[in-house]
Amino acid sequence: MKVLIIRPQPGADATARRFAAAGYAPVVMPLFAIEHLPLQTVPVDGYDAILLTSGNAARAATGFLESARDTPIYAVGSATASALAHLSLPVAATGSNGVEALVGVAAADGHTKLLWLAGEDHSAVPQIAGVHIDIAIVYRSAALETPAHFAAQVEVCDAVILHSSRAAAHFAGLCDAGGLSRSKIALATFSNAIAQSAGDGWAQIIVASSPNDAALMDAIGQHFTRIDCTLPPNAAIEGAT
Repeated sequence: MKVLIIRPQPGADATARRFAAAGYAPVVMPLFAIEHLPLQTVPVDGYDAILLTSGNAARAATGFLESARDTPIYAVGSATASALAHLSLPVAATGSNGVEALVGVAAADGHTKLLWLAGEDHSAVPQIAGVHIDIAIVYRSAALETPAHFAAQVEVCDAVILHSSRAAAHFAGLCDAGGLSRSKIALATFSNAIAQSAGDGWAQIIVASSPNDAALMDAIGQHFTRIDCTLPPNAAIEGAT
């Protein structure tokens, strides 16, 4: 089963490796590139804990995180935790059910003033009594020029993987502009919010139970009868860098 991955690098290749290991045939066609944004002056000692929901945020704010090494860092997802480990930064806790659940974990640990290092396209700020959360935007996803083979790749893939609301809206716009029929395209998303950003009329919209690739693969497997297409060891992933 072919799945189309449109998220920016390096996340696109990481997702492709996970899907390939599970027997899918991933096609990598990034429609965005990550741009790091300068972090405005933020007092390192002004917060009890730091929240990270993306490895991109960790890479964009490496300098700040190193200067705040004594402040506990809470990460959403193993990919974010891995990015921090690669930077030799400790993680106080890793969550798998989104930022709101992670804020609950931090609050249970006694932290009430949190700094969320996020991307421009982030989810709503959790509202938890007694907890104050500030957001610092440290990166954004910039749309790339539409690949010449966009329509051809969409048409041969069984599902398109959408990791963000911005990606969903952008992909939908490109399909409409290119005259592609939504009724022939299946989408697989991390959340209902992302699905809503894609709009209506798609052949299927599959929503993961948790915002991670493992849950997304489980959800896809429940909706499709998948032909085993396990790649041989060291096989090239189409479009991967």
